[in-house]
Amino acid sequence: MDRYEKMLRDLEEMKNKEEISEQTYEEMKKKYEEKLKELEDSYFEEDETELELELEDLEDLGEKITMKVEKAVSNAMDKVHTMMSEMPGSFDPGRTYTTDEVYEGEFDTDQIHIDFSTINGHIDLKKWNQDTYKVVVTKKVRSLSEERAQKKLEKMKVEFEHQKNGKDVLELHAGGNTTVDITGYFPAVAKGGLLSKDQPIHYDLKLKSVNGHFSVIGLHAGDTKLETVNGRIGLEKVNARDLDAETMNGRIFLEDTEVERGSISTENGRLELLNARGNTMTASTENGSVRGKVSFHHAELTTENGSIRISPKEKGEYTLVTENGSIRIDLDRTVPYYVEAKTAMGRIKAASDLDATFKGKRYATVQHEDFEGAEQRISIDAETDMGSVKIY
Repeated sequence: MDRYEKMLRDLEEMKNKEEISEQTYEEMKKKYEEKLKELEDSYFEEDETELELELEDLEDLGEKITMKVEKAVSNAMDKVHTMMSEMPGSFDPGRTYTTDEVYEGEFDTDQIHIDFSTINGHIDLKKWNQDTYKVVVTKKVRSLSEERAQKKLEKMKVEFEHQKNGKDVLELHAGGNTTVDITGYFPAVAKGGLLSKDQPIHYDLKLKSVNGHFSVIGLHAGDTKLETVNGRIGLEKVNARDLDAETMNGRIFLEDTEVERGSISTENGRLELLNARGNTMTASTENGSVRGKVSFHHAELTTENGSIRISPKEKGEYTLVTENGSIRIDLDRTVPYYVEAKTAMGRIKAASDLDATFKGKRYATVQHEDFEGAEQRISIDAETDMGSVKIY
């Protein structure tokens, strides 16, 4: 999805630079948007049987309504932060003009602190196979003429500093109402020089934006604090010691990522944990679903309005809580498990091969015969106020 979103941005930039015709732009844009919608709809798609809810009673009706509301809220918020990300230049007529500022250097230590901020723009950090780093700052303005655009671009000041006082510190701060995007390319391991060869480089990250997304790919991170208001946050193939990620309007996703201690939260957006693992994780959203293929020693996954679906691996203790939404748990039969499920208004279902004990329709436990004496085991406490709990 990120690749297609980038392709859309690149396509718009090509149109603004008159490198492609209006007709070609519209045709390609339609294709990219259709593909993006297809990926969005299929990501962590529920099984068809999960969606074929029968209106047997009021409880099922409530669950179906909840799912529809969740989908509507998610679609609405996606549109909101797309509009917000485009807002900085949307009030200016004319074409979009851009200019790049490039900062390059090398590190003397394997402990790097990065402090980047921009008001309107995204921040993308990724590893590359060079010994040095490169930071590209892209400034964008809209104007009726190129001459006026160049004057605006010259007034857009970006403060960049590389401090080397026993520790490498990169600081970059961009202000103003115009768009400033930051893309950083960093070595993942040292390859000689002043640093020990093949020594992993660790990055402490502090990223901040108001209208813009974050992505971090392939880096070893220490203390990591990511904060934006309108935009998604994504980590892929990242090892982080201490992660704090927060957005108000946007989804948060971790893919093939390991964290020692993690805390992620959004008010309006879903949480996606795909092959995420580590010691502790606290993940919460107010309006959005939670999806995960996870392996944490301790994890709390909560939402107020949305469903939860997880596939836990290896050992761990999980707390799953939603106020309005269903919960589905896909158990790994090779690891001893114990599940306690509660619902205030809904039903609890368990697969036929599971040893389940029901106390009415709204409370049940499922326990593997080897759970008590096992060192590697999974314990899950699942609770919803309005919705079903399904254990498979």
